Amino acid sequence: MPSLSSRGFNIRQDGMSEVTAWLPAIQDQLTDSLLVSAYDLHHDLLPELRDFLTGNHWQTIYATPEVLIVDSGGYELGTSWDGSEVRRGERIPDAFSRSDYDAIVGRLPTDQNIVLVTWDHAAMESDRLSYREQIDAAVTLKNENSRILIDCLIKPQEGEEYVNVEALAPELNGLRGVDFIGFTEKELGDSLFDRAFTLARLREALDSFDIGTPIHVFGVLDPLFVRLYFDCGAEVFDGLTWLRYGMVNGCSVYREAGSLLGGDVYYSEPIRRARQQVEYLRGLRALRQELRSSLKSNPVSDSIPVNLETVDAVVQRLLNKIS
Repeated sequence: MPSLSSRGFNIRQDGMSEVTAWLPAIQDQLTDSLLVSAYDLHHDLLPELRDFLTGNHWQTIYATPEVLIVDSGGYELGTSWDGSEVRRGERIPDAFSRSDYDAIVGRLPTDQNIVLVTWDHAAMESDRLSYREQIDAAVTLKNENSRILIDCLIKPQEGEEYVNVEALAPELNGLRGVDFIGFTEKELGDSLFDRAFTLARLREALDSFDIGTPIHVFGVLDPLFVRLYFDCGAEVFDGLTWLRYGMVNGCSVYREAGSLLGGDVYYSEPIRRARQQVEYLRGLRALRQELRSSLKSNPVSDSIPVNLETVDAVVQRLLNKIS
């Protein structure tokens, strides 16, 4: 699922994020899914947001995708560097509170396919909620918004830096009432291997409760990592990589290299950027079809790696494929 966010991009003189300039060129390709942030909705940083929240949503670009995900806004509030960001330095986000989030939730259209991500309590550096409290809050949100799908974002609880599968597993049975179970990539573990192994154990734990709810990994849209984490049990991915980089042969490269490898050397930067992003969206669509086909022929639940050796095999298979 491609994401739109103001984070990591400049704000223009008109108060809009610079990603606004590229939307007309790629709008026709955003037909399947799209993620936007409640933070950007609140601060009106993307085009047509006012119409989207005031009853004219079918006339906006946000009516184009079949599914629209409204993220919690925690990513935009974060001050730490994101590994896919091309700029690194101090950033001070504008204010965005739980009451602001709740106000956005109350204004969301109820006749559109919307997935709502639960409030990211950890982004405000408040007291971290236990796993049970997070799950209970997600179920309550679902009960209060029956026409909206709920994506329960699970954050490490007090005293933890990463998601603790042993502590979370006993609470997973309470997740039957939600539609997606989300984790940010960086909170799954310290290394790529740790993150892949954590996903495998989470999928195994959910299967033990006969819970088929999809796992959503936030902040991952690079085709390499999508394939890796998909093989370890995740099924939903979003990220901003498609806006920040080009994609060549299934790998993300910096934009100028993408232009050379893609043969776009005669185009000006605005046209080149738009062409790259259109091609990236097409590539993501092809990747989704590839993964769907593999899921039908070889269900993930039948092939989840549950030990270190088989996770190693998944990584090696991926490396062999891309080489």
